[in-house]
Amino acid sequence: MHEPLAAVMGTRGKIAVLRILWRASTPLAYREVVRRSGMAYRSIDLALGELAATGVVEQLEGGRERRMRLRAGHRLAAAISSLLQVDADFYASFRVELRAVAAASQRDGLLAAAIVGAAARREETLGSDLDVVLIARDSDAVSRCRDRFAAAVDGMTARFGVPIKLITYDVATARAMWHTRTPAAMHSVRESELLAGTALEELLSS
Repeated sequence: MHEPLAAVMGTRGKIAVLRILWRASTPLAYREVVRRSGMAYRSIDLALGELAATGVVEQLEGGRERRMRLRAGHRLAAAISSLLQVDADFYASFRVELRAVAAASQRDGLLAAAIVGAAARREETLGSDLDVVLIARDSDAVSRCRDRFAAAVDGMTARFGVPIKLITYDVATARAMWHTRTPAAMHSVRESELLAGTALEELLSS
């Protein structure tokens, strides 16, 4: 009663359940919630049970299967929905800001900017850097692009809590490295998420 958010949002399983039910347009069968979570049945079973105990989630009676939904009239429902909306838009908003900086950097000689590594694969861990590769026309352009990104990175890190690591090359150096690429480098380039300019593999191979 004194710390309701701790009860409602205290585990990854609870967050997964809330996100699933918030996105659903109709009540979901218990087993469907488990399936969509991709988590162990026991984790979601505990999460659903505790969320039902707080009253944020309600179980609908009738039919052969238990059906679950968010309780719209709960005191925390509107705030939870707002938070889940921010959560859903979080990465997209972050990417929009990065793309704006990358687009502006094309005037400085940027040829390509891309997210690489764990974030591009959606495998990042808490506190890990978001790696951004910048390839520019020449060494002077590299310096200009790095300066433009560096001026924006601190503010983005403060707003999103994500440390950004810039990896910069002039195009001649990047192409020379690509000619002796390792399988890991090839996978990283192919899995990259383009922010602006030419796709990395196309630029490096031309």
